[in-house]
Amino acid sequence: MPSDRDAPAPDRLNALLQTELLDSPPEPGFDRVTRLTTRLLQAPAAIIALVDRDRQFFKSSVGLCEPWASLRETPLSHSFCQHVVTSAEPLVVSDAKQHPLVKDNLAIPSLGVNAYLGVPLKLPSGEVIGALCAIDHEPRPWSEDDITQITELSEIVMDEIALRTENARRRSIEQHQRVLVHELNHRVKNTLALVDSVIALSIRAAPALTDFGEVLRGRIAALTRSHALALDRGREAIALDALVCAELAPLQSDRVTVDGPAVQLSPGIALYLSMGLHELVTNAVKYGALSNEAGRVALSWTHLDDRLRLAWQESDGPEVTPPARNGFGSLLFERILGAALKGQVTRDFAADGLKVTFDLPVSV
Repeated sequence: MPSDRDAPAPDRLNALLQTELLDSPPEPGFDRVTRLTTRLLQAPAAIIALVDRDRQFFKSSVGLCEPWASLRETPLSHSFCQHVVTSAEPLVVSDAKQHPLVKDNLAIPSLGVNAYLGVPLKLPSGEVIGALCAIDHEPRPWSEDDITQITELSEIVMDEIALRTENARRRSIEQHQRVLVHELNHRVKNTLALVDSVIALSIRAAPALTDFGEVLRGRIAALTRSHALALDRGREAIALDALVCAELAPLQSDRVTVDGPAVQLSPGIALYLSMGLHELVTNAVKYGALSNEAGRVALSWTHLDDRLRLAWQESDGPEVTPPARNGFGSLLFERILGAALKGQVTRDFAADGLKVTFDLPVSV
Protein backbone atom coordinates (compact mmCIF):
# COMPACT_ATOMS: atom_id res chain seq x y z
CA MET A 1 0.00 0.00 0.00
CA PRO A 2 1.42 3.42 -0.88
CA SER A 3 2.36 5.68 2.03
CA ASP A 4 0.71 9.00 2.81
CA ARG A 5 3.70 10.64 1.19
CA ASP A 6 3.56 8.62 -2.02
CA ALA A 7 4.92 10.68 -4.94
CA PRO A 8 1.59 10.88 -6.87
CA ALA A 9 -0.45 11.96 -3.78
CA PRO A 10 -3.03 14.56 -4.95
CA ASP A 11 -2.36 17.06 -2.14
CA ARG A 12 1.36 16.96 -2.77
CA LEU A 13 0.96 17.37 -6.52
CA ASN A 14 -1.44 20.27 -6.03
CA ALA A 15 1.07 21.95 -3.71
CA LEU A 16 3.80 21.43 -6.30
CA LEU A 17 1.66 22.96 -9.05
CA GLN A 18 0.90 25.98 -6.91
CA THR A 19 4.62 26.80 -6.65
CA GLU A 20 4.59 27.37 -10.45
CA LEU A 21 8.08 25.86 -10.59
CA LEU A 22 7.34 23.00 -12.99
CA ASP A 23 8.70 23.72 -16.50
CA SER A 24 9.90 27.15 -15.40
CA PRO A 25 13.16 28.45 -16.90
CA PRO A 26 16.48 28.25 -15.05
CA GLU A 27 16.96 30.91 -12.38
CA PRO A 28 20.27 32.15 -10.94
CA GLY A 29 19.27 31.67 -7.30
CA PHE A 30 18.69 27.93 -7.77
CA ASP A 31 21.71 27.46 -10.05
CA ARG A 32 23.98 28.92 -7.36
CA VAL A 33 22.82 26.22 -4.95
CA THR A 34 23.58 23.31 -7.29
CA ARG A 35 27.03 24.74 -8.10
CA LEU A 36 27.73 25.20 -4.39
CA THR A 37 26.57 21.64 -3.70
CA THR A 38 29.12 20.16 -6.11
CA ARG A 39 31.92 22.25 -4.61
CA LEU A 40 31.15 21.56 -0.96
CA LEU A 41 30.54 17.82 -1.40
CA GLN A 42 33.22 17.31 -4.05
CA ALA A 43 30.62 15.71 -6.30
CA PRO A 44 30.58 15.89 -10.12
CA ALA A 45 26.81 16.54 -10.36
CA ALA A 46 23.96 18.06 -8.38
CA ILE A 47 20.24 18.43 -9.07
CA ILE A 48 17.23 20.28 -7.69
CA ALA A 49 14.52 17.82 -8.75
CA LEU A 50 10.78 18.41 -8.50
CA VAL A 51 8.87 15.13 -8.54
CA ASP A 52 5.70 15.25 -10.63
CA ARG A 53 3.12 12.50 -11.23
CA ASP A 54 5.18 10.54 -13.75
CA ARG A 55 8.42 12.49 -14.13
CA GLN A 56 10.99 14.51 -12.28
CA PHE A 57 11.69 18.04 -13.50
CA PHE A 58 15.11 19.58 -12.96
CA LYS A 59 14.69 23.14 -11.72
CA SER A 60 18.49 23.31 -11.69
CA SER A 61 21.28 20.88 -12.49
CA VAL A 62 25.02 20.91 -12.93
CA GLY A 63 27.23 18.13 -14.29
CA LEU A 64 24.47 16.05 -15.94
CA CYS A 65 25.17 14.22 -19.17
CA GLU A 66 23.13 14.75 -22.33
CA PRO A 67 20.37 14.52 -23.34
CA TRP A 68 19.13 14.90 -19.74
CA ALA A 69 20.86 18.21 -19.10
CA SER A 70 19.02 19.79 -22.05
CA LEU A 71 15.73 17.95 -21.50
CA ARG A 72 15.71 19.02 -17.84
CA GLU A 73 13.59 16.01 -16.87
CA THR A 74 13.47 12.23 -16.74
CA PRO A 75 10.68 9.70 -16.24
CA LEU A 76 10.38 8.34 -12.70
CA SER A 77 11.97 5.12 -13.90
CA HIS A 78 15.20 7.16 -13.89
CA SER A 79 14.62 8.83 -10.50
CA PHE A 80 16.20 8.26 -7.10
CA CYS A 81 14.58 11.50 -5.87
CA GLN A 82 11.12 9.94 -5.89
CA HIS A 83 12.17 7.81 -2.93
CA VAL A 84 13.24 10.91 -0.99
CA VAL A 85 9.78 12.36 -1.63
CA THR A 86 8.03 9.13 -0.62
CA SER A 87 9.91 8.78 2.65
CA ALA A 88 10.38 12.50 3.38
CA GLU A 89 13.82 11.51 4.66
CA PRO A 90 17.38 11.77 3.30
CA LEU A 91 18.44 8.97 1.00
CA VAL A 92 22.08 7.92 1.31
CA VAL A 93 23.36 5.58 -1.40
CA SER A 94 27.07 4.73 -1.40
CA ASP A 95 26.90 2.09 -4.15
CA ALA A 96 23.71 2.21 -6.22
CA LYS A 97 24.29 -1.18 -7.85
CA GLN A 98 24.25 -2.81 -4.43
CA HIS A 99 21.43 -0.80 -2.84
CA PRO A 100 18.16 -2.80 -2.66
CA LEU A 101 15.93 0.24 -3.21
CA VAL A 102 17.57 1.55 -6.39
CA LYS A 103 19.77 -1.20 -7.83
CA ASP A 104 17.39 -1.64 -10.81
CA ASN A 105 16.80 2.07 -11.38
CA LEU A 106 17.55 3.21 -14.94
CA ALA A 107 19.34 6.29 -13.64
CA ILE A 108 22.36 4.06 -13.02
CA PRO A 109 23.10 3.26 -16.70
CA SER A 110 21.51 6.37 -18.25
CA LEU A 111 22.75 9.13 -15.92
CA GLY A 112 25.75 7.38 -14.42
CA VAL A 113 24.37 7.56 -10.88
CA ASN A 114 26.52 5.22 -8.80
CA ALA A 115 26.45 7.17 -5.54
CA TYR A 116 23.62 9.43 -4.43
CA LEU A 117 22.87 11.73 -1.50
CA GLY A 118 19.45 13.42 -1.54
CA VAL A 119 17.46 15.41 1.01
CA PRO A 120 13.78 16.41 0.84
CA LEU A 121 12.49 19.84 -0.19
CA LYS A 122 9.58 20.38 2.16
CA LEU A 123 7.07 23.24 1.98
CA PRO A 124 6.00 25.01 5.20
CA SER A 125 2.66 23.22 4.84
CA GLY A 126 4.47 19.85 5.09
CA GLU A 127 4.32 18.59 1.50
CA VAL A 128 7.58 17.29 0.04
CA ILE A 129 7.80 18.51 -3.54
CA GLY A 130 11.22 17.25 -4.53
CA ALA A 131 14.82 16.79 -3.50
CA LEU A 132 18.24 18.40 -3.60
CA CYS A 133 20.80 15.75 -4.42
CA ALA A 134 24.48 15.21 -5.09
CA ILE A 135 25.57 12.51 -7.53
CA ASP A 136 28.84 10.71 -8.06
CA HIS A 137 29.67 8.46 -10.99
CA GLU A 138 31.70 6.14 -8.79
CA PRO A 139 30.68 4.45 -5.53
CA ARG A 140 31.65 6.55 -2.51
CA PRO A 141 30.75 6.91 1.15
CA TRP A 142 28.87 9.99 2.33
CA SER A 143 29.85 11.47 5.69
CA GLU A 144 27.67 12.99 8.37
CA ASP A 145 29.22 16.33 7.43
CA ASP A 146 28.07 15.79 3.82
CA ILE A 147 24.51 15.16 5.03
CA THR A 148 24.60 18.26 7.25
CA GLN A 149 25.89 20.49 4.45
CA ILE A 150 23.41 19.35 1.83
CA THR A 151 20.56 19.69 4.37
CA GLU A 152 21.58 23.30 5.00
CA LEU A 153 21.77 23.89 1.25
CA SER A 154 18.24 22.49 0.87
CA GLU A 155 17.07 25.17 3.31
CA ILE A 156 18.51 27.78 0.94
CA VAL A 157 16.48 26.20 -1.87
CA MET A 158 13.33 26.47 0.21
CA ASP A 159 14.14 30.11 1.00
CA GLU A 160 14.42 30.75 -2.75
CA ILE A 161 11.08 29.03 -3.33
CA ALA A 162 9.44 31.05 -0.54
CA LEU A 163 10.82 34.31 -1.96
CA ARG A 164 9.67 33.36 -5.45
CA THR A 165 6.20 32.45 -4.15
CA GLU A 166 5.89 35.72 -2.23
CA ASN A 167 6.93 37.75 -5.28
CA ALA A 168 4.37 35.90 -7.40
CA ARG A 169 1.69 36.54 -4.76
CA ARG A 170 2.49 40.25 -4.72
CA ARG A 171 2.41 40.43 -8.52
CA SER A 172 -0.98 38.75 -8.48
CA ILE A 173 -2.30 41.22 -5.90
CA GLU A 174 -0.91 44.16 -7.86
CA GLN A 175 -2.48 42.86 -11.07
CA HIS A 176 -5.82 42.43 -9.30
CA GLN A 177 -5.57 45.97 -7.96
CA ARG A 178 -4.79 47.31 -11.45
CA VAL A 179 -7.87 45.55 -12.82
CA LEU A 180 -10.04 47.01 -10.06
CA VAL A 181 -8.64 50.52 -10.55
CA HIS A 182 -9.10 50.24 -14.31
CA GLU A 183 -12.73 49.17 -13.83
CA LEU A 184 -13.32 51.97 -11.33
CA ASN A 185 -11.79 54.50 -13.72
CA HIS A 186 -14.10 53.35 -16.49
CA ARG A 187 -17.10 53.69 -14.23
CA VAL A 188 -16.10 57.21 -13.19
CA LYS A 189 -15.57 58.16 -16.82
CA ASN A 190 -18.98 56.78 -17.73
CA THR A 191 -20.53 58.66 -14.80
CA LEU A 192 -19.00 61.93 -16.00
CA ALA A 193 -20.36 61.26 -19.49
CA LEU A 194 -23.81 60.62 -18.00
CA VAL A 195 -23.67 63.87 -16.00
CA ASP A 196 -22.73 65.74 -19.16
CA SER A 197 -25.68 64.20 -20.99
CA VAL A 198 -28.08 65.15 -18.20
CA ILE A 199 -26.83 68.74 -18.30
CA ALA A 200 -27.23 68.85 -22.09
CA LEU A 201 -30.81 67.58 -21.86
CA SER A 202 -31.56 70.07 -19.08
CA ILE A 203 -30.33 72.93 -21.26
CA ARG A 204 -32.66 71.88 -24.06
CA ALA A 205 -35.59 71.94 -21.65
CA ALA A 206 -34.64 75.33 -20.17
CA PRO A 207 -32.95 77.63 -22.73
CA ALA A 208 -32.30 80.24 -20.03
CA LEU A 209 -29.66 77.90 -18.58
CA THR A 210 -27.70 77.69 -21.83
CA ASP A 211 -24.73 79.87 -20.82
CA PHE A 212 -24.44 78.33 -17.37
CA GLY A 213 -24.81 74.85 -18.81
CA GLU A 214 -22.07 75.32 -21.39
CA VAL A 215 -19.67 76.59 -18.72
CA LEU A 216 -20.48 73.63 -16.51
CA ARG A 217 -20.09 71.18 -19.39
CA GLY A 218 -16.68 72.68 -20.15
CA ARG A 219 -15.57 72.09 -16.57
CA ILE A 220 -16.82 68.51 -16.66
CA ALA A 221 -14.95 68.03 -19.95
CA ALA A 222 -11.76 69.23 -18.23
CA LEU A 223 -12.32 66.66 -15.49
CA THR A 224 -12.89 63.97 -18.10
CA ARG A 225 -9.69 64.82 -19.98
CA SER A 226 -7.63 64.67 -16.79
CA HIS A 227 -9.28 61.44 -15.77
CA ALA A 228 -8.60 59.96 -19.21
CA LEU A 229 -4.89 60.67 -18.76
CA ALA A 230 -4.96 58.89 -15.41
CA LEU A 231 -6.88 56.00 -16.96
CA ASP A 232 -4.30 55.56 -19.71
CA ARG A 233 -1.51 55.28 -17.13
CA GLY A 234 -3.25 53.34 -14.38
CA ARG A 235 -2.14 54.76 -11.04
CA GLU A 236 1.13 56.12 -12.36
CA ALA A 237 2.13 59.77 -12.45
CA ILE A 238 0.81 61.96 -15.26
CA ALA A 239 3.17 63.95 -17.48
CA LEU A 240 2.57 67.69 -17.22
CA ASP A 241 3.19 68.26 -20.92
CA ALA A 242 0.49 65.70 -21.78
CA LEU A 243 -1.95 67.44 -19.46
CA VAL A 244 -1.13 70.86 -20.97
CA CYS A 245 -1.54 69.53 -24.51
CA ALA A 246 -4.94 68.08 -23.61
CA GLU A 247 -6.18 71.39 -22.19
CA LEU A 248 -4.76 73.53 -25.02
CA ALA A 249 -5.80 71.18 -27.84
CA PRO A 250 -9.17 72.90 -28.51
CA LEU A 251 -7.35 76.20 -29.22
CA GLN A 252 -5.22 74.90 -32.12
CA SER A 253 -3.46 78.24 -32.01
CA ASP A 254 0.16 79.30 -32.54
CA ARG A 255 -0.48 82.24 -30.24
CA VAL A 256 0.12 80.04 -27.19
CA THR A 257 3.72 79.13 -26.37
CA VAL A 258 4.62 76.37 -23.94
CA ASP A 259 8.00 75.84 -22.30
CA GLY A 260 9.09 73.65 -19.42
CA PRO A 261 10.96 70.48 -18.44
CA ALA A 262 9.45 67.02 -18.14
CA VAL A 263 7.51 66.80 -14.88
CA GLN A 264 5.46 63.91 -13.49
CA LEU A 265 2.40 64.84 -11.42
CA SER A 266 0.38 62.66 -9.11
CA PRO A 267 -3.18 62.09 -10.40
CA GLY A 268 -4.64 64.27 -7.60
CA ILE A 269 -2.49 67.30 -8.48
CA ALA A 270 -3.07 66.74 -12.20
CA LEU A 271 -6.84 66.66 -11.75
CA TYR A 272 -7.08 70.05 -10.06
CA LEU A 273 -4.38 71.67 -12.18
CA SER A 274 -6.27 70.65 -15.33
CA MET A 275 -9.35 72.42 -13.97
CA GLY A 276 -7.26 75.50 -13.23
CA LEU A 277 -5.82 75.53 -16.75
CA HIS A 278 -9.31 75.07 -18.17
CA GLU A 279 -10.51 78.16 -16.32
CA LEU A 280 -7.55 80.17 -17.64
CA VAL A 281 -8.07 78.98 -21.22
CA THR A 282 -11.81 79.71 -21.07
CA ASN A 283 -11.23 83.18 -19.63
CA ALA A 284 -8.54 83.97 -22.19
CA VAL A 285 -10.81 82.98 -25.07
CA LYS A 286 -13.84 84.89 -23.79
CA TYR A 287 -12.32 88.01 -22.23
CA GLY A 288 -8.53 87.85 -22.30
CA ALA A 289 -5.63 87.73 -24.71
CA LEU A 290 -7.20 85.16 -27.02
CA SER A 291 -10.41 87.14 -27.44
CA ASN A 292 -8.83 89.39 -30.09
CA GLU A 293 -6.57 88.84 -33.08
CA ALA A 294 -3.28 89.97 -31.56
CA GLY A 295 -3.15 88.60 -28.04
CA ARG A 296 -0.76 85.91 -26.95
CA VAL A 297 -0.31 83.52 -24.03
CA ALA A 298 2.98 82.18 -22.65
CA LEU A 299 2.82 79.12 -20.39
CA SER A 300 6.05 78.05 -18.69
CA TRP A 301 7.14 76.09 -15.65
CA THR A 302 10.11 74.94 -13.61
CA HIS A 303 10.57 71.96 -11.30
CA LEU A 304 12.70 72.16 -8.17
CA ASP A 305 12.68 70.30 -4.85
CA ASP A 306 9.46 68.43 -5.73
CA ARG A 307 7.67 71.73 -6.32
CA LEU A 308 6.09 72.87 -9.57
CA ARG A 309 6.26 76.58 -10.35
CA LEU A 310 4.04 77.36 -13.33
CA ALA A 311 3.39 80.77 -14.90
CA TRP A 312 0.52 81.81 -17.21
CA GLN A 313 1.24 85.17 -18.88
CA GLU A 314 -1.15 86.94 -21.26
CA SER A 315 -0.11 89.87 -23.45
CA ASP A 316 -1.45 92.15 -26.24
CA GLY A 317 -5.04 91.41 -25.32
CA PRO A 318 -7.79 93.80 -24.18
CA GLU A 319 -7.04 95.94 -21.15
CA VAL A 320 -7.39 93.92 -17.99
CA THR A 321 -9.55 94.98 -15.07
CA PRO A 322 -9.85 93.04 -11.81
CA PRO A 323 -13.14 91.13 -11.45
CA ALA A 324 -15.87 92.76 -9.39
CA ARG A 325 -16.48 89.52 -7.45
CA ASN A 326 -14.84 86.16 -6.96
CA GLY A 327 -16.17 83.52 -9.35
CA PHE A 328 -15.58 79.79 -9.64
CA GLY A 329 -12.03 80.27 -10.90
CA SER A 330 -11.09 82.41 -7.91
CA LEU A 331 -12.50 79.86 -5.48
CA LEU A 332 -10.72 77.03 -7.31
CA PHE A 333 -7.37 78.83 -7.19
CA GLU A 334 -7.64 79.95 -3.57
CA ARG A 335 -9.37 77.09 -1.79
CA ILE A 336 -8.25 74.01 -3.74
CA LEU A 337 -5.11 74.73 -5.72
CA GLY A 338 -3.91 76.95 -2.91
CA ALA A 339 -4.93 75.92 0.59
CA ALA A 340 -6.15 72.34 0.10
CA LEU A 341 -3.10 71.24 -1.93
CA LYS A 342 -0.59 73.13 0.24
CA GLY A 343 0.25 75.35 -2.68
CA GLN A 344 0.09 79.02 -3.55
CA VAL A 345 -1.62 80.75 -6.48
CA THR A 346 -1.10 84.45 -7.19
CA ARG A 347 -2.97 86.49 -9.78
CA ASP A 348 -1.79 89.81 -11.15
CA PHE A 349 -4.50 91.70 -13.06
CA ALA A 350 -1.99 94.00 -14.76
CA ALA A 351 -3.50 96.27 -17.42
CA ASP A 352 -1.27 94.81 -20.15
CA GLY A 353 -2.14 91.21 -19.41
CA LEU A 354 -3.21 88.74 -16.75
CA LYS A 355 -0.44 86.83 -15.02
CA VAL A 356 -1.11 83.80 -12.84
CA THR A 357 1.60 81.84 -11.04
CA PHE A 358 1.23 78.46 -9.37
CA ASP A 359 3.53 77.02 -6.72
CA LEU A 360 2.38 73.45 -6.07
CA PRO A 361 3.73 70.09 -4.89
CA VAL A 362 4.07 67.51 -7.67
CA SER A 363 2.35 64.88 -5.54
CA VAL A 364 -0.12 64.58 -2.68
